[in-house]
Amino acid sequence: MHKIVLIILQETQKLKDFEDLIFYLYNPVLISALIFFILLLLLYFSYKYIYNPLILRYKSEKEKFELKTARLLALFSELDPNPIIRINISGKVAGLNKAAKERFKNIEIDSSKIKVLLKDVDFNLKKAIKNNESLVLIQEINDKTYEINFHGISYLRMAQLYFLDVSERKEYERQMNKYQKLLRDASAQLNEVLETDRKKISGLLHDSIGQNLLLIRMNIMNYKKNNNNGFDENEISRTIELLDSAILEVKEVARNLRPQNIEELGLTTVLKMMCSNVSRETGIKANVQIAEVDSELDRELENCIFRVTQEALNNIMRHSKASKFAVDLSTQDEVITLVVSDDGIGFKPKQLMNDKYFSDGIGIMNMQERVERVNGSFHIDSDFNTGTTIITQFTIRQQLDETKSEDKSSDR
Repeated sequence: MHKIVLIILQETQKLKDFEDLIFYLYNPVLISALIFFILLLLLYFSYKYIYNPLILRYKSEKEKFELKTARLLALFSELDPNPIIRINISGKVAGLNKAAKERFKNIEIDSSKIKVLLKDVDFNLKKAIKNNESLVLIQEINDKTYEINFHGISYLRMAQLYFLDVSERKEYERQMNKYQKLLRDASAQLNEVLETDRKKISGLLHDSIGQNLLLIRMNIMNYKKNNNNGFDENEISRTIELLDSAILEVKEVARNLRPQNIEELGLTTVLKMMCSNVSRETGIKANVQIAEVDSELDRELENCIFRVTQEALNNIMRHSKASKFAVDLSTQDEVITLVVSDDGIGFKPKQLMNDKYFSDGIGIMNMQERVERVNGSFHIDSDFNTGTTIITQFTIRQQLDETKSEDKSSDR
């Protein structure tokens, strides 16, 4: 019994010692707990009396700013004559200006979705608004064509759509494309007919009229040798001179109507001769650099280069008032380039929306149509008192491949 009491007293003493250790003022565990408790209190009071009021104030100011911005957007949109629609992040219509209400009478605020108008447009609306994306959409609505400028506004969680009516412009472009196609087709047919007729007339002048005039001259010369008594020798000489002049004129007409000597002499030689003749007849100095390209070109491309050069030189003679001109025909990396330039008075080239040149005459248009018909490029560089430069380029391999394909199709 004594031993049991002794054990209890010992255990009681240990428990008391443990309690003294726990509640000892300088106990590090107790100090750490107190510090942790104090920090929790500081965090609580900081959140409740400092952070939370700041958050509430920020949200309030943000809401005021967004409301003010939305009102400004609505005010400005009301003044715009074009339709403007504002939508929220779910795609529901949140606002319409006066023009939009008049134009889209089936759209209602807070009930209609933008999909009613933009049926064919498929994109992530929420992502576009969150990323402040700006898009341009083309849409047919109620027989009108609109260019729609979509602008996402992330901080307002909305987007604004600006509708610009481009129906007249689109119709003009369609009509212009249709006109250009008709013009190209008519020009191609006309040039084909002209080339055919020129060839016929050229053959007629050269083979028939020219030959007859030559025979007349030979007959008169023979008659002059055999019968000198009854005729005036001066009169006969004058007749022969007139016949000589007529023969030269017929040859010149035949040469201008159909460049037959391209087949005989080659394009390179014919171009050099043409430039030389222009320089001799007008007194304009010529700088001619023409590469040997006869073996690389098909007949249609040769004819195109000849006609473009001829038209460009005619314009130089008639309009440029130049003191010198240059013709450069070169080939590099399967591309042939023709450049005709002068130092004359120049002019301001006019172009349509589709980059077609036009002027009072049809020469420039004919040149461009000829070049584009063989898949070439055509450019004019000119201004007042700076001279004029005409640049055309063609892909030789493409021309040769097209010629081969046409030959194969004709064989079939």
